[in-house]
Amino acid sequence: MGYTPVSGLIGGSLIGSSAAILLLFNGDILGASGILSSFILSPRETLTNTANHWKVSFVSSFFLFTKLYVNFAAIEGSAVPENDSMATIVSPLGYTIAGLLVGFGTRLGNGCTSGHGICGLARLSKRSFVAVASFMTSGLLSATFCDEKSIFCKYLRAGSDTLSDSLPNSNSAGIGYVMLYLALGAAIPMWMRGTPKPESPKDTSQDEEINNQRKLLPAAVSGALFSVGLAISGMINSSKIYGFLDAKGLRNGTYDPTLITVMGGGVVVSWISYQFVDRFNIIKHKSTLSSPLSQKKSCGKFGVPTNQTLDLNLIVGSAIFGVGWGIGGLCPGPAIFNAVAGYPHVIYRWWPAFCVGTYCAQQLKKHQSKSIK
Repeated sequence: MGYTPVSGLIGGSLIGSSAAILLLFNGDILGASGILSSFILSPRETLTNTANHWKVSFVSSFFLFTKLYVNFAAIEGSAVPENDSMATIVSPLGYTIAGLLVGFGTRLGNGCTSGHGICGLARLSKRSFVAVASFMTSGLLSATFCDEKSIFCKYLRAGSDTLSDSLPNSNSAGIGYVMLYLALGAAIPMWMRGTPKPESPKDTSQDEEINNQRKLLPAAVSGALFSVGLAISGMINSSKIYGFLDAKGLRNGTYDPTLITVMGGGVVVSWISYQFVDRFNIIKHKSTLSSPLSQKKSCGKFGVPTNQTLDLNLIVGSAIFGVGWGIGGLCPGPAIFNAVAGYPHVIYRWWPAFCVGTYCAQQLKKHQSKSIK
């Protein structure tokens, strides 16, 4: 497909705008792996606790706009490019291993390309700079050494004759619609519930519930922008990821730096939004926000991470995520896009393995916490 700077910059800017809306209006962080992990590790809490309902709104909007984009925008590019004879085809085992490593790594390292990349770099987080360096390095090594000469190639890669097995079929596309209907079925009652009204002007007991309800619309807008931004930028296309991560492209002239353009556009827009958040702004001015725009000031606050500790979990987890990213060409955001779009190996292999990896990493972190106590 080659270098696509314009679409990369536009798509990256939309992703950055998605992060900016969540931050400025809700005080929340756009971390795709963190949002999706909530549904894996604590589904009941996510669906019943109103403080988490914004995640349901975000995901349902993301699913809806993914289906709309796939069905009506005639996009070129997906998890498996249909018209690219030189495209890297991941084997079923490759998808399984990749999902497992991405799930484990993102949970252990507390983030992926959106949380650490778009949001963390924008606020100049030391942890995020280390995480990005870690997963970029391991991702580059992983993708580069999974070529046709590698001993791993016959296990992690498949031939072009298997391409038809990787493309959406009626069953997998139907699962994508089921995912959409389930998400909308959970979100619509939340949207229709309405904002609670305090019993008196001085009554602040319901302020937190009011704030939770006010988060739903910005989250839905953010989810829509994230979906469309991923599609326009080409980041849902594994060939764009391999084009960047496979260092051999520098030698043979096929290197594709679009990913840098996407992250650059996203980080710049996200960085601008942080200039309006008190204590996180580099440019000093009097218009900073002490609470998010949609929130009542009595209890509204920004949930921006402040941890600056560089620990082994961060470095190792990010490196493991990078290896999985290099094998499968997917991180959580593009993976959920392609699942909703109906790509069977992403649905049947990558995502179940991601769930297992996420759960295992969570159990490891619990064990570590008990050992410290």
